[in-house]
Amino acid sequence: MTENHAPAGVPPRLPHAYRIPDPEARGEYVAWLPRCVFIEVTNRCNLTCATCPRTFVTHEQPRDLAFDEFVTVVNQFPQMERAVLHGIGEPLLHRQLPQMIRYLKARPVTVLLNSNGTVLTQEHQMALVESGLDEYRLSLDGADATMYERIRGRRLFDQVVRNMREFVATRKRLGLDTPHLSIWCMGMKENLEPLREGR
Repeated sequence: MTENHAPAGVPPRLPHAYRIPDPEARGEYVAWLPRCVFIEVTNRCNLTCATCPRTFVTHEQPRDLAFDEFVTVVNQFPQMERAVLHGIGEPLLHRQLPQMIRYLKARPVTVLLNSNGTVLTQEHQMALVESGLDEYRLSLDGADATMYERIRGRRLFDQVVRNMREFVATRKRLGLDTPHLSIWCMGMKENLEPLREGR
């Protein structure tokens, strides 16, 4: 079986490694394409979090998704309603992130991302607001500077908090409700009690 000759009933767009000689072994295909799609725009990150596999193991070279590659991925999902633009990397490190968001919003698609907030400068804040981003999730994991540094590997807690406060002020100054802002924490035995107590 070659790359261009798939068994009957198997879509030819599937890579060879994902094809099964007996189509019955796969079961039935769904009648619709995914509506929520996760797109990792970069695998680069500026932190060394204790909870992240990239801190300990490198399976691939640091790389950003090129814009034309991004468009190719997006155009494979004509029924997409929601796009999540993060993976193992920090999305704000990608210089074309606002352009990617605008491309999705033109469809239109609901766009959200998780970010560590360390590089959420006022320039980034304005770019995200103007791009039409629907939701910005700050991944924090620590309720104070000591816990943050222990989990995230760098002394940036105060900077991240300051960046987020500025983002709230920027959105308010512009009279906008979006992007919706929220704080996300991974509960662990080290931080669960302080997070619960609000310390």
